[in-house]
Parts: sequence; C-alpha cells; structure tokens
Amino acid sequence: MRYFLVLIFVGLLAACESPQVESEGNTSPSILNPTNEVVLYSEIKWSALNPARGAIGPRAANLWGNRTKAGPTGFLVQFVDGFSSPPHIHNVTYRGMVISGLVHNDDPQAEKMWLPPGSFWTQPAGEVHITAASGSKNLAYIEIDGGPYLVLPSEDASDQG
Repeated sequence: MRYFLVLIFVGLLAACESPQVESEGNTSPSILNPTNEVVLYSEIKWSALNPARGAIGPRAANLWGNRTKAGPTGFLVQFVDGFSSPPHIHNVTYRGMVISGLVHNDDPQAEKMWLPPGSFWTQPAGEVHITAASGSKNLAYIEIDGGPYLVLPSEDASDQG
C-alpha cells in the first residue's frame, strides 16, 4: 500500500512539473494585447449588420476586433421579434450563442428549431441558411476567427467540407 501511495505522489509531482503542450488542433489566436476594458451595455455602439436590409435588418455591435476587417472578432447581434432572413451565406465560419430571446439558424427548408438562451451553434462558411428570431428582446453573441464577416447571396454557396 505504501508503495502504491508513493507511486501516486511521484506521478502527481511529475505531472505538475511537465511543460504544457498545445494540441496541434488548437487554432485559437492568442491575445496579443490583453486589456481590462469594461464596456457597459448602454455604451455599446450599434450599426446595421447587413446595411442592404435597412431598418428591418439585425443590428450589430463589435465587442472586440472589427467584423468588417481582417482578424478575429466577437460581436453582438440584435434581432427584432419575427425577423427572418432570406437564404444567404457567409464567407467565414462563425460560432453563435443565444443570450436572450429565441433564435433559429438552419437550412432554409428545415422546420424551426428555436434555440433558447445559452444555446450554441456553428455556421460553416459557404453553407446556405436562414436566421430567424422570436421574442421581445433577441440577442446573440457571434465570434469569428478571421474577417471580414460578409453576408452573401445563396447563389455564392460552396461546400467547405
């Protein structure tokens, strides 16, 4: 028994001293200039996510990075109740998380699957989809690894594998 406890202790000690190695699949960019900046919701600057949609379209606000330029970005998107986009694609893969309200993001022919707050989805680049919202206050967080984030017509669809 004593020998077993010594082996466990030595194993834990060795694990604590081993250098951390990043996995080859980890493609997350490192934060070069971290800050402790705090932005209140009331201070967020909103603009049209897709200016072509006008006042009926979603509004977006960059939290970090800039979705209209190269580089990684995280931003918020607001949808009005009953919003439903036409079928479209994006030039980049994005990850989304519902913060409030209900969001549907899927193939144009798919039956509505309303994602409640806390739900997460990934939208592959070039894949045709629609986005819809239901609720008095619909808000989602979107994150991309590299921009710019563009909304393109479904005719430009491509299979990214």
